[in-house]
Amino acid sequence: MISAKIFRRFLFPGTSIFLFFACISNVDLKIGSENQQFVLNSILDTSKDTVVARLTKTKNITSAESFEAVRDAEIVLFENDKELGHFTYSDSGAYFLVYNPKPGLKYRLEAETGDGKIWGETTVPKETEARFEKRASSIEGYQVSLEDNDDDDNFYWITATGYVGASEHQYKNIACIISSDFEYADDFNRYTSEGTFKFEYDYYLRFSDNQLTDSTSILFRPECVNSPITVFLLSTDYHLDKYMKSSLLLERMDLYAEDTPIIYSPQPVYSNVHGGTGIFGSFTGVSQKFSKD
Repeated sequence: MISAKIFRRFLFPGTSIFLFFACISNVDLKIGSENQQFVLNSILDTSKDTVVARLTKTKNITSAESFEAVRDAEIVLFENDKELGHFTYSDSGAYFLVYNPKPGLKYRLEAETGDGKIWGETTVPKETEARFEKRASSIEGYQVSLEDNDDDDNFYWITATGYVGASEHQYKNIACIISSDFEYADDFNRYTSEGTFKFEYDYYLRFSDNQLTDSTSILFRPECVNSPITVFLLSTDYHLDKYMKSSLLLERMDLYAEDTPIIYSPQPVYSNVHGGTGIFGSFTGVSQKFSKD
C-alpha cells in the first residue's frame, strides 16, 4: 500500500529523470509582450553525440498558450573558447548540433537574437568511477560504490527509473522515493522513514564530496517503480546541481501550499543564463540496468 505522502510525491507533474526543460525562473511576468524574456535551455550529456538547445520566450502569466519558440536565432557552441559550430533549427522546436561534449572541458553557449545576445557557461564534470550491485533481495535494494575525484568539487545525484501500471498498460517513470540509511546526503528533500531504511528522499538522493572518503558505498532502494530497473549515479556541474535542487524545492513548496497556504512563499529556480533566463549545465553519468527478479 502506498502511503498518502508517497502517493502525493508520485504525482509530481511532468516527471522525468532530468528536470531540464521545465525551466522556471524568478522573473516578473507582467501583462504585455514587451516584458517577455528569452529562455535558453541546454544540458550537455557526455553520453550523447548531439547537443540540443531550446530557445523560447517567457509567456504572460495569464496566458494559456505554450511558451513561444524562437525560430530565427543564431546559436553557437564554444569549447575552451574555440568555436565548434552553429546549431540547426528543427521543426520539433529545438536546435541541434552534432557534437559529443568532453569531460573536464569548459563550454559556452551563445544565442544571438534580434534583441541581443544571451549566453551561459559550464564546465563538464570529470567521469566518475562507480559500480552498482543488486543485493540479495529487492527489500535490501542496490549498492553503488564510487571513487571520488579529489581534484574538483563534485555534486552527485542517485536515482532510478522503472515501470509502473498494470502489465498491459505499463510505462516508464522515475522512482518517487529513494530510501537509504546514508546520513551524509543533503536533507533538503529528506523525510524520516518508518520502514527498513532510516530516510526517504524525493526522487533523488543528493550529496557532495565534502564529507566523503575517497571510496564510498551507498545502499539504497528505489520505491514506486517495478523491475526492470535502471539505477543512475550522476555527477553534475555546479549550475545543473543548483538548478535541480531549486526545482525540487519549488515542487515541495507547492505541496506544502496545498496544506497550509499561509506559509507558502515562491521558490525561485536557479538560472545561469546571462541576458535572459534558463539553464546551461552539464553532467557525466554512470548507470546500470537490472532485469526482473
